[in-house]
Amino acid sequence: MPRGDAARASIVATAERLFAERGIETVSLRDVSAAAGQGNHSAAQYHFGDRRGLVAAVYDHRMRHVDARRHAYLAALDEAGRGGEVRGLVEATVVPLLDVVAAADGWYGRFLARMRWETAAWDVVGSLAVSASFREVVRGLNRALHDLPPAVRRHRIDQMLTLAVGTIAGWEGAPGRGEKRLSRTQLADDLVATSVALLLAPCEPIEPLAISPQPDLTGAPA
Repeated sequence: MPRGDAARASIVATAERLFAERGIETVSLRDVSAAAGQGNHSAAQYHFGDRRGLVAAVYDHRMRHVDARRHAYLAALDEAGRGGEVRGLVEATVVPLLDVVAAADGWYGRFLARMRWETAAWDVVGSLAVSASFREVVRGLNRALHDLPPAVRRHRIDQMLTLAVGTIAGWEGAPGRGEKRLSRTQLADDLVATSVALLLAPCEPIEPLAISPQPDLTGAPA
């Protein structure tokens, strides 16, 4: 691997870990360069420009593989006549992401969990090409859940995404905490079943709450 490519790869892997451990807003580019063993502490800035560029690179590094798998999953659902089913769309959300996180054995799930709560970070990646399959899933879920009031539908999808990303992040980090965990297949089956139940739960009338509007986290790609 050319020296520059090796430096970029090291910086991306280190940033994934540091962002997951400490939070995206608290880690500087100099922190990443130093932890990646770069003699020039401006190396991350040289290769990625700024924090936004580095966040996008970390997200893209593995999400491109999730996106390819998810597109294939969605195509298979369409071929099987299941493209509009809630369960199929949830599977398309969970399975490709879990497969990539399990194969990587790194920090990506925990990075995504951090990113869901840091608006500046998910604003960076929402329009990236590697988020295309995620946007397709969200559109599909909105169509499949059309009987729900729009506000409830949006809230349910947000809950499902928070559950999926948070659960996968916790599963990823379990060995480091010395905890036993489900197999990848067991986790996928249980997470899909739980997510479907959440989305299809009976809808009770919800009174408007006198609180400040919350950010739309359904735009935070997973």
